[in-house]
Amino acid sequence: MIKKITSIFLLALLISCSSDNTEPTNSFNVKQLRVDIINSVEAPVVADFSESITQLNNSIITFANTVNEQNLNLLKEAWKQAAANYSLIEVLNIGDIKDSFIQTAFYSWSANESAIESYIASTNEISKEAFNSVATNTRGLSAIEFLIYEKSVAETLEDFKNTRRLKYLKTLGENLEEKITTYTSLWDNFKDTFIENNATGINGGVNQVVNSMYALLEDVKSFKIGQPAGIEKTTAVDATLLQAEKSSYSLFLIEQNLEGIKKLYFGDENGLDDYVFSITNTQELNNRIEAQFETLNTILLKLKTTSLKEALVNEKEEVTNLYNAVRDLLVLLKSDVASTLSVIITVTDNDGD
Repeated sequence: MIKKITSIFLLALLISCSSDNTEPTNSFNVKQLRVDIINSVEAPVVADFSESITQLNNSIITFANTVNEQNLNLLKEAWKQAAANYSLIEVLNIGDIKDSFIQTAFYSWSANESAIESYIASTNEISKEAFNSVATNTRGLSAIEFLIYEKSVAETLEDFKNTRRLKYLKTLGENLEEKITTYTSLWDNFKDTFIENNATGINGGVNQVVNSMYALLEDVKSFKIGQPAGIEKTTAVDATLLQAEKSSYSLFLIEQNLEGIKKLYFGDENGLDDYVFSITNTQELNNRIEAQFETLNTILLKLKTTSLKEALVNEKEEVTNLYNAVRDLLVLLKSDVASTLSVIITVTDNDGD
């Protein structure tokens, strides 16, 4: 009888310890964390982005109907809002959204200026359908920025007397409206899958989120700061490599990227910080992450008196400090957060050193 009881106990122990590639049962509700990511992060930022794309398209229509300086200025403000809201959703490039590559359809920078001008000068069809097959850096937010910010106000208004140029702009807005419908549908269909995804490993929900945070930080470090500043790849400063260089909005979009990452980490009701605490039983790592965000905010405040384009030349030390602070946050995420949460970082870094 004792042998039989012992055998049953050992069998139960083996079953409970077996690897089923699902999240371990503990006091922290990881599924609720995924619910909160959807409700507190995804839902509001996607709604705001969708609204700003609609507003951008409406502003394009208003400008196309009456081409004047007032409507051009309103269009520029609508562009800035859409670009800012895009920068908040950029960190949510996971699962079906990532697989669809739809984020590049919204914003692929820098714009291919010569290709845009060639298309306008050609007899090629200008339509939503035709634009779906052209390169992403000839449409989307980067193309709109080029068309409305490249030249002076007077020159821009004069250029838009060209009916094909105006039609190109109008079709860019229509294309974005079409893409935002697809984007919100993707999220509507994916959010339940994300919430129910209790797998560990590279396909797990938390793993996807941490990897997306890491990937965006890599892009910020390398493509949005390091390479334009001559810190990575080359020692030459090249402001044309900046995101949103023509609108001088580069720094604010970086700030929005970092805000999106911070929101995802600290959450509202639940965040990754709560998950970390449930494992470590200490706030030490979370405090280091928070301190690093505060360091970044301090540097960004110092740089706010100028554009990043000007800072590359006139504030080189502060730009380097910004680069280093982003790199340090990357290290914390990769070495400490990922290790604590048993996350596998599958993104390769872009470091040119």
